[in-house]
Amino acid sequence: MLRHHEGVSLDHTAATRAELATYEHLLRSAVDDPSLLGRAVPACPGWTLHDLTDHLGGVHRWVVTAIREGHGRGASAPAPSDPADLVEWFRSGAEELLAALHGDPEAPAWSFSREPGHRTLGFWQRRQMHENLIHRVDAEQACGLTVHLDAEVAADGIAEVFDVFVPRMRARGVLGDLARPVLLRRTDGPGEWLAGDPGDPVATASGSAADLDLVLWKRAPAGKLTWSGDEVAGTATLAQPLTA
Repeated sequence: MLRHHEGVSLDHTAATRAELATYEHLLRSAVDDPSLLGRAVPACPGWTLHDLTDHLGGVHRWVVTAIREGHGRGASAPAPSDPADLVEWFRSGAEELLAALHGDPEAPAWSFSREPGHRTLGFWQRRQMHENLIHRVDAEQACGLTVHLDAEVAADGIAEVFDVFVPRMRARGVLGDLARPVLLRRTDGPGEWLAGDPGDPVATASGSAADLDLVLWKRAPAGKLTWSGDEVAGTATLAQPLTA
């Protein structure tokens, strides 16, 4: 996956803190309207907002164990069903996560990625920024809210898909050859990425960093982008399981 992106310096942990605060604010709305927890999450078929929260809070606790104990075998009890208890459960897990993420990005840490340089605390600082962003988007979509992404965070999210998830999906045997590559071109700043195996792209898909990131994560349709070339083949490439 070739790419070109002149990124800017990001404070990953500060961005994660902001994502957590937004998600918690959404959850607090469920204290007054418990029916919100039963809202379907469009990008996660079969999941409700409660299921999404259970997953995300579990991820927070799993990452804390991964950082502090050096393995990926962490697990947590299911999230409570009472809205007020759920908010407190989410908040306490978020605070633990932020504490675990604090530190030198170069400090060694276990991670699920086998790519060079990914066994560091910095890997988790970046990964949790995007994990919480995508699931904040899920929660907003479930609640029918307008979604906004910071452009530079989104651009880094695109890069992370190719740095982390495409190699991971291939290592797991989920993602095969991508012989019809698509050039992704950012329109609101510098950045180009080749989604597919090296070679001439069959199509170019252009859009804002936010739109490109959401399309890669299947949180927006590929038709949201502006296409040139073979849109049908390009859309088929982006429909492959590029992310977990």
